[in-house]
Amino acid sequence: MWKKIEKSRVNEFNYIKIIGLLSEEGLMEEAAPCFQEMKSHDLRPSLEVYNSMIHGFARQGNFDDALFYFNEMREMNVAPETDTYDGLIEAYGKYKMYDEMGTCVKKMKLNGCPPDHITYNLLIREFSRGGLLKRMESVYQSMLSKRMFLQSSTLIAMLEVYAKFGILDKMEKVYMRLLNSRTLVKDDLIRKLAEVYIENYMFSRLENLGVDISSRFGQTDLVWCLRLLSRAGLLSRRGMDSIVEEMKEQKTPWNATVANTIMLAYLKMKDFTHLRILLSQLLTQGVEPDIVTVGILFDANMIGYDGSGTLDIWKKKGLLQRSVEMNTDPLVLTTFGKGHFLRNCEAAFSSLEPDFRENKTWTYHHLIDLVLKHTESSLKMKDAMKSI
Repeated sequence: MWKKIEKSRVNEFNYIKIIGLLSEEGLMEEAAPCFQEMKSHDLRPSLEVYNSMIHGFARQGNFDDALFYFNEMREMNVAPETDTYDGLIEAYGKYKMYDEMGTCVKKMKLNGCPPDHITYNLLIREFSRGGLLKRMESVYQSMLSKRMFLQSSTLIAMLEVYAKFGILDKMEKVYMRLLNSRTLVKDDLIRKLAEVYIENYMFSRLENLGVDISSRFGQTDLVWCLRLLSRAGLLSRRGMDSIVEEMKEQKTPWNATVANTIMLAYLKMKDFTHLRILLSQLLTQGVEPDIVTVGILFDANMIGYDGSGTLDIWKKKGLLQRSVEMNTDPLVLTTFGKGHFLRNCEAAFSSLEPDFRENKTWTYHHLIDLVLKHTESSLKMKDAMKSI
């Protein structure tokens, strides 16, 4: 109907646009007949049209059709360019076809289309996502020797894979390159770096990480978390106090992460005096207990602390009738681990029927009752086993 309105609309430019849009949307069943129709009007498909067809089919994992159009374009004396190969390489990476990626690069070179910096950056990103460190580093070294431009997204991909495998020295080198390039590193990736430091007991590095972020993006919640954990991980009262004082000077409000980090350090030190003071100050600091706070209280009770007074206050203020929440940064549990209460929570919760778990609104009161009942039944089971 659109074509019949005005015959002049049947032209190469419009077919390029239509086929390109169909391919981008993954509508290859519509793009293929459109491509054939274009040829029926004696319009010669351009490199752009062939790229749309090849990349569209490749993105869907239909490499037979993608290579059919690739071979056809060469028969029609339309020479593929690096962008043609790059689309195939990216699709091979998506489907973890890493050997085919290497073959594609060899074809580029044989066909007189040497890979450029975009191709090399793409290869590094795809190999890093697949965890193929040797291949990734080989391409990276080739780029360095050719003095090619390394994209920030490529550095991010390398940093992620080094953090994933805990390769500390290489992780730090890439991180420094990113800092020098002033590239934005997202919080999730910063947490992965922090986890590597925590797992290696390198708590002082958390301070450096926090300072690096704050110098570029200001004092965020994550920055305070990292800096506080750097002191708490070392169980340094003076260090924690200095961070708290700094927060006070900058009028930074407390949150569950700050409170629970300090209390977990006190719990590990069995410093019940400071733990009691901090528990009494929570509400005045504007912090309501979350599941980690409740866990700290019950874990302290297990080793001689009397938390009945705190529990009574929480009951009177209705805090235990609130829905269970986890407001503490996961890095805190990475540093200190899950205590007895949280582990018992998970065990008790997983023992329930799935429908019951999902349909019930869980409050702290319900959860505490569940854990106590589960712990009691577990003890009875242990006693029964001993008697056998």
